[in-house]
Amino acid sequence: MRRMFWVLFLVSVLLSFAMAKTVLIIQTHWSDFQVNGIFNKAGKLIYPGLKQYTEEYMKLHPNVEIKIREVAFNNYLQQLLVSHMARKGADIYDLYSLWAVQLVNAHILDVPPIDIVNDVKKDFVPASVGGATIRGKIWGIPSEIDDYALMYNKKLLSEAGYTNPPKTWDELVAMAPKLTKYDSKGAISQYGFAFLSGWDSAVVHPYLSLLYSLGGSMFNKNYTKCLLNSQKGVKALNEELALFKEKATNSAGNVFNFPQNTVAMMIMAPWYVSSLKRAYGDKYSEYVGIAPIPPIEKLATVSYTWFFAVDSASKHKKAAWDFLRWFALQVQPKTNTTRAGDLEVNVISVIPPNRVDLRNHQKQLADLKVFIDQLKNAIPEPNVMQGAQIKTILMNQIVAAWNNQKSAQRALDDAVAKINPILDRYYH
Repeated sequence: MRRMFWVLFLVSVLLSFAMAKTVLIIQTHWSDFQVNGIFNKAGKLIYPGLKQYTEEYMKLHPNVEIKIREVAFNNYLQQLLVSHMARKGADIYDLYSLWAVQLVNAHILDVPPIDIVNDVKKDFVPASVGGATIRGKIWGIPSEIDDYALMYNKKLLSEAGYTNPPKTWDELVAMAPKLTKYDSKGAISQYGFAFLSGWDSAVVHPYLSLLYSLGGSMFNKNYTKCLLNSQKGVKALNEELALFKEKATNSAGNVFNFPQNTVAMMIMAPWYVSSLKRAYGDKYSEYVGIAPIPPIEKLATVSYTWFFAVDSASKHKKAAWDFLRWFALQVQPKTNTTRAGDLEVNVISVIPPNRVDLRNHQKQLADLKVFIDQLKNAIPEPNVMQGAQIKTILMNQIVAAWNNQKSAQRALDDAVAKINPILDRYYH
């Protein structure tokens, strides 16, 4: 009798192990609608979000359970580092390429299987591959590539007598004051050009685009020296400051006020298009225009990449990479696109990095055509150790110059004085 009990007990234990599900956690910074999908007014799903794709995968793989962890962008890196150290990290991350050097150095990322590396090299656009590459090795599957362009309000330009957006930076500086309005208290009620002082990318990336237009660089080739206070670096910032001197903008401006028709021009990334489409609805094309960033000397923009990666401490690395193969690499026969590509195009409104998605989403990507065309003029944001910290330092100094607290030269001298010791720590 006792023997039978132990046999039944062992059988039940083995069955429980057999029936146990592999639980995967995917961590993302995406907004609620990007996770939960886009629905019409009647509550019908129009475009699936990440949640619907994970549900589809779980139906195909009943032994896998997938949970989505949403973390705000501003907290993402710190939360990732802390949770990994506490052995509570996610299995799969969608990562900003600027963080990658630090995460690779800390041995937080799993080395991708060779078949995935080969597929990335073969099928993805070079700029996105570069974003997922650290010291010559690919660390994940590119999930999006973004660059910057000039977005302008067609109605506001037309009201001021302009039929076309500016083609050079000098033209932009000349037009912006004529597109600026003040209220009775002397505050700007309509911005000829708007920046956004509270977010590092919104401050740094437009500046870098102007720097690259001049043929300048942020660092030397081996990252041992910051070059921002060079003649070209200072000129790029002075070109921005011209808008402040002409009273066409101030540091209180906000690019996210564009849908209120209080911003005539701004420099933004393609993902903002989805928000503008939701805000304007059927009138989107009447109000929103997109053009290349008006160059100082030559057309240029900055690009940055996100990529899917797996935590090195994950207990389910194989299952994690299997899901990513299905989601980001497998081409669907009916559409000849990837599931990740469908999400990137239809919901997130970013440029899909997989060539098959670029080829077969051309109709859906029509509104992003300028961004896609400008990839040929895009210079990737450099993957440098402590990149997020360096970016914050530069943002603070640029904003100080915007607020007339420092000259362009002084602001960039101060930035370099803080950035070079960081480079000394890691690259000498």
